Amino acid sequence: MRSVRQFLLRASIVILSVAVWAGAAFADTYADLIRTQESGGNYGALNTQGGTAAGAYQITAGTLASLGYVRHTGGSRGSWSNYEWTSQATSQGVSSLSGFLNSSAGHTLQDQAFGTLTNRNLAALSSQTRGLAGQTINGVTFTESGLLTAAHFLGAGALNNWVESGFDPTVFPPEYLTANGFSSYDELQSHLMNRIGGASGTTFAGGTGTGGTFEQTEGFPGLGAKRPILIRETPPFQGERPTLGGSQ
Repeated sequence: MRSVRQFLLRASIVILSVAVWAGAAFADTYADLIRTQESGGNYGALNTQGGTAAGAYQITAGTLASLGYVRHTGGSRGSWSNYEWTSQATSQGVSSLSGFLNSSAGHTLQDQAFGTLTNRNLAALSSQTRGLAGQTINGVTFTESGLLTAAHFLGAGALNNWVESGFDPTVFPPEYLTANGFSSYDELQSHLMNRIGGASGTTFAGGTGTGGTFEQTEGFPGLGAKRPILIRETPPFQGERPTLGGSQ
């Protein structure tokens, strides 16, 4: 069982990493939100759907590689067997996936990686994406936390593309569906909107407005056959937020 001292140490790493832009209280609340959404707070969680997402924050091997903790050695990037841990990780006591998931050093490294990733995502959000904070769209009230949790799930660049498209989920490649166990873009859209709403206690109202298309736009000059339609509304809808990530 992890000691209170170890827990506080890991929490302080997250807070110190994120407090530079949001303040300690916000950082702690946001980290807890991500842990809950991704793994139910389980530092030993491992993706069971063919991807490499691992740990409490379900960070992929590719992302850990971009942060300098692992190195791709060749072959499929979707298999942990094709990565090795770098000196940046081993110097902190983590040299294997098992250690990353199950040791106190690994849990500390997870918090550290999450803090760095969050700061990177925040810096990459476009002004258009940031401008959504405070707006309610199809039942979902957008907040800074909600936008950051979407960036954690999609990547900041993909989130910016989704916003710029008028919230059309088909801007994402099909790999986004298979990697997360979705059978359609509608399922992905619903999960994403409810994930954002999880930060504000609001729930996606559904419908064809966000990420949908209307036949009536066919023939409009410069619009093509169809175009995304954005519906804005005020009343929030209360509901549960889903979680993502398997358990080892």
